[in-house]
Amino acid sequence: MTEHKGLKTGSILEYEGLIHANDIDRVLAIQANNGTDDKAGKNRRLFGSILCDLNLLTPVETYQVLKKNNKLISLQDQLVSRKVLPASRVAQLSARSAETGIPFLGLLLEENQVPKPVIHQMLLDLFRIPLRSISDMVFSETKRKTLSSIISAAEAGRYQIIPLVLKEETLLCAVTDPDALCFIAELDKKFPQYRFTPVFVSFSGFSWFFKILYQKNFDPRKTAENAQDQPVEHTQNQPVEQALDMPPVPDFSVTISDPVREKDKIMQLYETYEQTRQQMGGIVQPGRKPVFLQFIHKQHQAVMENFRCRAVVFSVEKQGDRMMILAIPVKQET
Repeated sequence: MTEHKGLKTGSILEYEGLIHANDIDRVLAIQANNGTDDKAGKNRRLFGSILCDLNLLTPVETYQVLKKNNKLISLQDQLVSRKVLPASRVAQLSARSAETGIPFLGLLLEENQVPKPVIHQMLLDLFRIPLRSISDMVFSETKRKTLSSIISAAEAGRYQIIPLVLKEETLLCAVTDPDALCFIAELDKKFPQYRFTPVFVSFSGFSWFFKILYQKNFDPRKTAENAQDQPVEHTQNQPVEQALDMPPVPDFSVTISDPVREKDKIMQLYETYEQTRQQMGGIVQPGRKPVFLQFIHKQHQAVMENFRCRAVVFSVEKQGDRMMILAIPVKQET
């Protein structure tokens, strides 16, 4: 993936050939005319959202490009910046998400600490995709074979995306995590005859519909454990204390104190991991970022708790024909 570092959102989208220079001027004029509710401009309509409203881009196209270039504003960041939830609570939910395999959004809806209308509006502001109740959907038994052939049970579990309704070549898909939008982009290429329209749903709703469509229960823990070619923890099957005896940190490393706020660092680590893995003959596997992100969250929490350190240094290293993720605690300053 090519990153256009230092460029603003409009310039990146223009460089990718998705919009024109006059589209940038149009969006900037709309932002200026709309103003903002606060002096810091935190509630200003996002550039990508306006493009979606103007039908110049789809939410999936916008998400894919912004994610590739580390320009996304996550739901976690928005909750903290808008002071809807404290950073400590967001960090707890993120850690639980990594541990259970349930997406952050699913846990947020489950906790009921934020009213659903607020979450719905934030999802619209960030991604231009609504939050829907899956109980409003009516399953058609005659469509079971068609729906499951477009998105298999394995894909539905891995990416937490499920086909709901197929009508006039438009397929309504339920997702529980924004990163599933990247998989929709792959589906769009694979099935050009369909138009894929995503909606956000709760994790419980997803699990309920999964059982109806695929006629079996969905286990998020099993899905996470069975993810293909999952990163290998350096301290696997070893006492965690052995992390102190690791070799020197390789040339590329990232120091992470808060994985929620430093998601961009994790994505840089992921890119290095993937590039090195592919150089070693590994195949390209779309949709692996959520698994990698959950893995780093989980290992960060484990090292922090075991060593009571102030941060963790993560790095990538080749060991024979395997890829390893090294996790080294950074001691508290005295």
